[in-house]
Amino acid sequence: MRVVLLLIDIIGPISIGYFLKQKNLVKPAFNDFMIKLNVRGLFTVLAFVAFWKLKFTAEVALIPIAGLIILFVPYFLGMAITKKVEDPLERGALVVSSMLGNTSTLGGLLCFMLLGATSFAYVQVIGVLQSIVLILFCFPVCQKFHDMADTQRGLSKKRTFREMFFTWNQVSILGMLAGAALSLGGVKQPDCFAPFFAALVHISAWIQFLPVGLLLNFAAARRQLNLNVLKLIPLKFIVMPAIIWLFCFFVFSDKTITATLVIQSACPVAINTVFCCALYGLKTDTAMAAFVSTTIVFLAVLCPIFFWLYL
Repeated sequence: MRVVLLLIDIIGPISIGYFLKQKNLVKPAFNDFMIKLNVRGLFTVLAFVAFWKLKFTAEVALIPIAGLIILFVPYFLGMAITKKVEDPLERGALVVSSMLGNTSTLGGLLCFMLLGATSFAYVQVIGVLQSIVLILFCFPVCQKFHDMADTQRGLSKKRTFREMFFTWNQVSILGMLAGAALSLGGVKQPDCFAPFFAALVHISAWIQFLPVGLLLNFAAARRQLNLNVLKLIPLKFIVMPAIIWLFCFFVFSDKTITATLVIQSACPVAINTVFCCALYGLKTDTAMAAFVSTTIVFLAVLCPIFFWLYL
């Protein structure tokens, strides 16, 4: 039943979104609304409930270190395996694709279904880190490759500190802080929150994956599915899980934390990669090819393995 629910929560909204796109039944504003509703609304509620249930320990405080490994080791490895790519626009798309994983949505859904609400709270910690790294590191990386290509396109506006760190897209952090305060204060979470939380996880998945279907471009993905893109598959699904498992073996005794981090390290390329590339004039077709190919491999190969290991 969990396998069926996972497939429904992923394939269902993506298929509907792709159908709506093909029939021109929705406007771009609808896509923006769905993304904002999920990031600013449902993510905040989910973070509040998940962090309220979370028991804070010394090991939980070490999760951000693992999160930084998940984010930055792929960056350096991505730089190394793409050094022969001559086009900076393509190389930039590949490097960002190697960094950003679908940790919050696809990884979060899988962790919740296999390991429960506590695991989902750990996922939120990784999600916050990725959001910060996206703004502070990935954007400058994209700008770097954009400048290397000697183009005049891209975002030239200098953002203030407030614009970078205090936007509505970070409002879920308030939910995390509120939930953490209740947890640390010893306030017991009512039992009725469990089914409410489970329902919201599935609703959030549908709202998150529907815009993915609206953005899918299979023709572009097929055109750019080359050896450089395929190199991301062993990086994402073999190298990173092995590194994180080894790190967890020496650092964590909590099996739920270890399982969560291994799943997070093996997540496919995030759709945010396409947004980043579009923003800075990098090759979005390359990012789309990386997103589609790694997601298919993850669903067909990695998900069954994780179900076998952790269910």
